[in-house]
Amino acid sequence: MIPAVVTAGGRLEGALAEATGHSVKALIPFEGTPLLRRVLGALEGSGVVRETVVVGPAVLREHTGSARLLDEGESGIENLSRGLSAVDAGEGFALFAASDLPFLCAESVRWLVENAPSDADLIFPITDRQRYEARFPGTPGAWTKLRDGELTGGSVFLMRPAAIARNRALLERAFNARKSQWEMARLLGLGFALKFATGQLTVAAAEARATALTGCRCRVVPDAHPHLACDLDTHEEWLYLKRLAAS
Repeated sequence: MIPAVVTAGGRLEGALAEATGHSVKALIPFEGTPLLRRVLGALEGSGVVRETVVVGPAVLREHTGSARLLDEGESGIENLSRGLSAVDAGEGFALFAASDLPFLCAESVRWLVENAPSDADLIFPITDRQRYEARFPGTPGAWTKLRDGELTGGSVFLMRPAAIARNRALLERAFNARKSQWEMARLLGLGFALKFATGQLTVAAAEARATALTGCRCRVVPDAHPHLACDLDTHEEWLYLKRLAAS
């Protein structure tokens, strides 16, 4: 049993805010239930999470149930740090989950925890395009092309809190670059970027480079449940989710 942190400070603007009628992403309703409640329900039902804290605005309070709500900070990494500081993970793992995962389920959360390599400090689930599109056909999602195939990462991670504290500055840079494959490649170095550009980069090489940069043991969990990765960032994705729910 491990603690969990959900960051829910994301704000909306433009077409997505207009279409959903919300300025806080976690409050967008999907199939009648706000995204935050769906995420918290998955964590609670997993049987592997003993406590959960949510970091976000006060307007979320009525949707947090038994989870504790903490005031948000100035950035996503600040929110993550606040959440990790508020839970007691000891030397073990804490689970991080984004608040915009409409299909997150208890089984997926449990699967990730049970399949996490115990010798790692930071653990990221990844899934390939074929597996993802088998569950979410016609998805508008983006893919990272590696020698191992076309892959996407999840929005639920496992981490040892001490590893985050040691790498706060680097993680701030990574968080700011997270939506751009090229910016992430640049962050990891020229050689890494060249391998990425030519399709020669491997998952193992990415693990090794991230480990060298951070001094933490970074590992991926392959063949992850697609539910861990299906999130909501754009108006196009919102329209896709509505079509999928209606089918």
